[in-house]
Amino acid sequence: MTTKPVAETFAQASLFQTLKTFPATVHALLFFTLVIRFSYFMAWPFIAVIMTQNYHMSPIAIGLAMTSSALISVVLGMYGGQLSDRLGRRVILLLGCGFSAVGYVTLALAAGMGLFITGLLIIGVCFAWVDPPVRALMSDLLGDRRRRALALQMRYYLINVAAVFGPLVGLVFGLTSQKGTFLITGLTYLPFFAYVLLFIPAGKLLSEQHGSNGPSVKLHQVMGIIARDRIYVAALLCSILCSIVFIHYEAVLPQYLLLLDGKAAVKLITLILVTNACTVLVFQTFIVRFMAQIHLPKRILLGGAIFAFSQLCFFATRSTETWIWLTVTSVFSMGEAILMPNLNILLDQLAPAEHRGAYLGASTLTTLGIAIGPLIGGVMLALTGAGVFISTALLSLLLCAIIYACKVSMLSRLQES
Repeated sequence: MTTKPVAETFAQASLFQTLKTFPATVHALLFFTLVIRFSYFMAWPFIAVIMTQNYHMSPIAIGLAMTSSALISVVLGMYGGQLSDRLGRRVILLLGCGFSAVGYVTLALAAGMGLFITGLLIIGVCFAWVDPPVRALMSDLLGDRRRRALALQMRYYLINVAAVFGPLVGLVFGLTSQKGTFLITGLTYLPFFAYVLLFIPAGKLLSEQHGSNGPSVKLHQVMGIIARDRIYVAALLCSILCSIVFIHYEAVLPQYLLLLDGKAAVKLITLILVTNACTVLVFQTFIVRFMAQIHLPKRILLGGAIFAFSQLCFFATRSTETWIWLTVTSVFSMGEAILMPNLNILLDQLAPAEHRGAYLGASTLTTLGIAIGPLIGGVMLALTGAGVFISTALLSLLLCAIIYACKVSMLSRLQES
């Protein structure tokens, strides 16, 4: 069956038994993911608030700045994937950690808007040369599909643990919507840099060497391979659409709340972030075993439908009543808990073994959604206000339509792999 490798993760062995089989490096990568994302969630979700209050930037200007940062991430991610295939993951991770630390420190120390935006552009390297290489390295170390699926689920779970406690700690210590918090985020990359330098071997791992039977694939060849793989392109497009909708939640929703009530916005944003992460944690804990029995395309269809419904709820909410926003956020979070991890698993399982490096590099195109989302959202927010959520609802439905149209082909491909 299509879902057998994922279902076995929970049916044939307990969660902790399977985790014990992970190499020590994978446990370390999961730990550093938690640490980095913890500090990230103390600061980054409030960046739109900082840009609005400190630099008086418009929604379109904020969207353009964040889009530029994410576009840099897309371009460097493609080249970074190629370099990591040739030189090993260590080189790219060291560069990514170093640039990320510099970028966040620049945000913390920036006295003017120009330097702040420069720091934002430098952080474009963060996602490109830290996040995908970490996932790729875990894939290299966890050869079988069953454990890779569990590692992706655990990674997503830990990110949401960070999303629960990061904003809360920031709120308790008065760090939310403060530029100085970016300094803490930058410093958290230093222990990760030291670990990679000391414990990740230079060059390729043995599993990488055995997995690549031919010469390294160049960037233009990557694009050609992916362009001819219609099923993977469809899954990649769905992941991009999901990213666009999700980044509206992180980048556009705070601006919308500022328009509704500037005084209540920071506290409400914090509560929404915590509610989102708590809902994802609880829902994912109880739903994973049930979802393991459902094939991947159907899971994604369910998550996409809930996503669309939540966007319509955001559109209909025009007050700043806390309980209303937290209820709607819970609905959104249930869709997120289903949709985002399973899209990652789908992309991982559709990638053929003989071109895994090429496909891992191409998967960074998912960040196109993160790149164009803030700009689309900023323009739509400026022109239509709450109408921005109608556009995200339509994008969620488009995601469902693509998955439904390709469902049979995807199931056939997954059964063959």
